[in-house]
Amino acid sequence: MSFKALGGRAWPLRLAATVAMLAAAGSIGTAGSIGTARADQPAPAPGKTLVVLGDSFAANPPCDGVLVKCDGNNDTSAHECLHRDTSWPVQLSALMGVAGTADFENATCTNASIDSGPVTSTGQQVPGRDGYTLAQLAIKAAGNGAFGPRTQVVAIQLGANDEWPRDSATTADAPAQLTCAFNLADGCDTDAVTQGRWPDLNAVTGAAYADRIRKVVDYVKYYAPNARTELVGYPELAPENSSVWCLDVLGVFRYVQPRARAINEFWNRVDNAERDAAQLLSIDFVDARPVTAGHGLCAADPWLLAVLDPKVGLVGLPFHPTPRGDTALAAEVYSHSVQPR
Repeated sequence: MSFKALGGRAWPLRLAATVAMLAAAGSIGTAGSIGTARADQPAPAPGKTLVVLGDSFAANPPCDGVLVKCDGNNDTSAHECLHRDTSWPVQLSALMGVAGTADFENATCTNASIDSGPVTSTGQQVPGRDGYTLAQLAIKAAGNGAFGPRTQVVAIQLGANDEWPRDSATTADAPAQLTCAFNLADGCDTDAVTQGRWPDLNAVTGAAYADRIRKVVDYVKYYAPNARTELVGYPELAPENSSVWCLDVLGVFRYVQPRARAINEFWNRVDNAERDAAQLLSIDFVDARPVTAGHGLCAADPWLLAVLDPKVGLVGLPFHPTPRGDTALAAEVYSHSVQPR
């Protein structure tokens, strides 16, 4: 989806980029001078208490792509932005006292990415890459008046659906992960990278992550100056040094891929990249791994969904969080959100 598809709502990000550039050049002083220069701009929004921008791990939609489609059931305006009522952003909104109110902006969508679009710069089409980018999620939220001085928390959970390195056609999104994991002949060890079946693990760095989200973070800091901006990590899918990847079916049968080092290392790299990016951008990092440790895909008590998982009435995206996993993460994000700065 292009910025053009979102119409006139693209102006806030363009304005933010201009503000950052002029401020760096020392040619503007206060926000008041901007208002004088651009008297045609709408009045600033007061903002919403909680804003969450994220992918399917945050949205955790009540769909599985088979029994229930994830495209809004042919509602084109939904654009894969279905949300389960037990997802961690919804549970977090309850902890913050804004559940079900206009003070909560849930801009989380299946297939969302930081900035990986459907076509590379060389014109190569990437199948399935049609979700919102982080900038588009921010525009969507800004159009709803999400960012302003009243905004307390802006949480971001993204990166698992992206190309690494940027502008390649190799991704570790859910379809690619399942394809690699279910390849019994070749496995999904690190040779999958050299064979072009898996993203370049060395490209997943904190510096690269920070560069890819910097403009949106700067935008949030400018328009929601009192908000705590947080990068939220992903839950533990496997212990740090594990080479095994599992997936339960109907909660009773377990498929095991014994050669899955590339998959597991990817999640390690994303986790480390988010932590380092948060430090580089002077924002918070919420580590989801400690609170979900011991509950990965191969654990005796996984907090990640099976295929046709009976814990959620059979409908849910495989290897995404169960309600119990989302509860743990919501509590962890909340604990960061209420800490004094």
